[in-house]
Order: sequence, then C-alpha cells, then structure tokens
Amino acid sequence: MPLPIHVLPLAERWDCHQCGVCCRGSLVPLSEEDLARLKEQGWQQHPDFRGQPIAVRQSLLGHAWRLAHREDGSCVFLLPDGLCRIHKELGFHAKPLVCRMFPLQVIPRDRAAVLTLRRACPSAAADRGRPLEEQLDFARTLARERKLAQAPPTPPPLKRGERPSWPRARRVLECFESLLTDPRYPPIRRLVHALTVCRLLDQAKTHRLDDAALGQLLSLLAHAAPEESAEWFTHRQPPATVARLLFRQTAAEWVRLYPGMPITPSWSQRWQLVRAAWRFVWGRGTLPRLLPDLPTARFEQLEQPLGVLPPEIYAPLNRFLETSAVSWSYALANRAGWSILESVRMLALSYPVGLWLLRWIAANRSPELIDLPPIITTLDRAQGYAPLAGRKQRWRLGVLAHGGQLERLVVWYGR
Repeated sequence: MPLPIHVLPLAERWDCHQCGVCCRGSLVPLSEEDLARLKEQGWQQHPDFRGQPIAVRQSLLGHAWRLAHREDGSCVFLLPDGLCRIHKELGFHAKPLVCRMFPLQVIPRDRAAVLTLRRACPSAAADRGRPLEEQLDFARTLARERKLAQAPPTPPPLKRGERPSWPRARRVLECFESLLTDPRYPPIRRLVHALTVCRLLDQAKTHRLDDAALGQLLSLLAHAAPEESAEWFTHRQPPATVARLLFRQTAAEWVRLYPGMPITPSWSQRWQLVRAAWRFVWGRGTLPRLLPDLPTARFEQLEQPLGVLPPEIYAPLNRFLETSAVSWSYALANRAGWSILESVRMLALSYPVGLWLLRWIAANRSPELIDLPPIITTLDRAQGYAPLAGRKQRWRLGVLAHGGQLERLVVWYGR
C-alpha cells in the first residue's frame, strides 16, 4: 500500500517564476519511462535536432541517462523565450517526471512520505509563492504515477556496518532533527552540537544497546551536547593545514555546481578546471576566475571574519539547514550506503562551504541578501552529485571528523 504523503511542519512556499535556473546547468535524470516517452515524441527526427542528442549518459549521475545540454549548459529543449519546448508543443504532462515535479521532492520514510522543496530553485530558496499545502494534491498525483512512495525505504546505517531497524533509525534521525532546529541556539551552535553527538555516538557501542537504552543514550548526549561543545567557541582555533586543504577540495567540487558553470566542459574548460584544482590545493594567491559572476579575490580573503551581518542574510542558509534536518533528506536522498553520522557531518560541512562562497561572492564589499540564492542553489545541487557522494568524499569526511576538525571548520567560517 502506498505511503501517505504529508507536508513538513515547517511553512514552505513556492511558485515557478520562470527564472530558467533549473533549465541551465542542471543534471536532469531520466527514467526508462521518460526515455520511452521522448522516443515516442519523435524529437530525433525533428530537423532542429539533427546531430544533437536529446539524452546522454552522465558519469556524475552514476552513468544514468539525463537530458542533453547545449554548449552553453542549457537544456536542449529550452527555447529563447525561456519556455520548455516539450511543454509548449506537447503540454505539461509530456515532460520528464523530474521536470514536472521540480522543485517538489517526495522523501519516503518508514511510516509516511514527506513533501518538501529542492532549494536549488531560487524561488524555493526564497520561499516565494503559494504554501506547499496547496500543491500537495498535485505532488500526490505525480507520486502515484511513478510510484515514488510505494513502500518504506531501507533505513540508512547508523554507523558504517551497523544497519538499524526503522524504529532505531527514527530515534537517531529525530535526535538530530531536534538538535539542528533547536531555537535556543544559532545555527552554528546547533551544528557543533550535532557534530558532538556524532563523535560521542561513534565512541559508544551502540550495537549492544536495545531500543530503549539507545533512546536513553541519545537523550543524555543531546542534553550534554551544549556543555560539551562550549570549548569550541571559547577558544576558537583555525582548522589544521590538512583540514583546510580537504575543505578547499570539497568546496571546489561544490563550486562546479555554481549556476553558470559548465556541467559538460570543453577540453579547454577541463584544462582550466585542472589548473584551478591545483590552485585550490595550494590555497594561496588569487582564486581562479572560473566565471565572470565570481569576482577577483584572494584565498586569504576567504579566511577573514564576516563580522556582524543582518539576520536576513543568513535566513536562506538557515532554512536550507532546517528543511534538510526536518525532512531527513540529507540522510535519505541520493547518498546510497552512507551512514546517518556521515550524512550529518556532510550537512554540517555544507554550512561553512556556503559561508566560504559568500566571502568569495562578496569579496571587497559587504554581503547582501541577493548573494544567497546562487549559494543555496549550489549547495542543494549536491544531492545526487557523484563527486560529493562517493568514496573520496566519505574519506575526506572521515579525516575531518578526527580531532574535531569539522567543528573547527564550522566555527572558523561562522565568525
């Protein structure tokens, strides 16, 4: 029996404002049904598509099929007026499922599925539009069509090799949800509290605990986390050299998802990215000029404190964190095999990456609210992005988790 679908207890809003961001530089995966529908539509025989594939395999999606791009990174079906050619000529329901549903996202859980938003859409990141409750029936219809919430998924491991039942996984996910949405503390503090609980859970022999004992342990750890975490803020220390190098490497992977960056670069662009990668490893001098939208800046500038900023500037980033925590999307979407603790650490790492990008975008001036939408788009696009969901990134996280380097990164870039 299909799972019921509900909205989150958080108020989310969205409407399409035809900005075209989702049609430029996005990887749109295609199901077998999508591929069959596109073939039936006969686009390959259309004169405008001679020599132009409409679907290609993509290594960044695990070699799944996706919609093809033009050289500028836009979808092959994007028209000059900003409309989708499939939609314009054949109607809304002729489009691939991801195109019809984006930025709506259904996250199946154990008892029900939740409807949330992919904040890669600027309108979703800014909560512009109708309440999500008004779009629930539409989302349920699409979910039934493609059987998106037919049954509970397999719960993620608690730790590597420790596969819990759903009741145990739920206890852990609810614990981190509570920590990451605790209104008594600012987001930086919440993240460090969550990382502290990750560290303590790693040390505990959780596989020996029954469900009740695990619940008691989680309650104790969550209660102790603020006191355990205080030292990171009392004595702020810069991350170690190796930690900064791994952080820059991870940030460089996220930069590739920045709006306007080529998803399928030419050979000259690939050479530019290789040279840029070495600059990120070195971490000194001028940042590589990868896009005209990114100003000239030096790596040293990105290490300086942001200072006191108006709260509204942080709001989109905080909403990204909270909706990820409440929907459990960070742990249940597009990182197969990752443990809950690894996923919490990856979510925590995204916050300093966002603040690092803010320093770059606003180099030589004060940050503004308008700087945040492309940052949220960049962070959200990491869902399903192979370089940020594979073994290398898991290894980086494992190294950063030692010695509290993740906590140092969060605190350092939160200054």
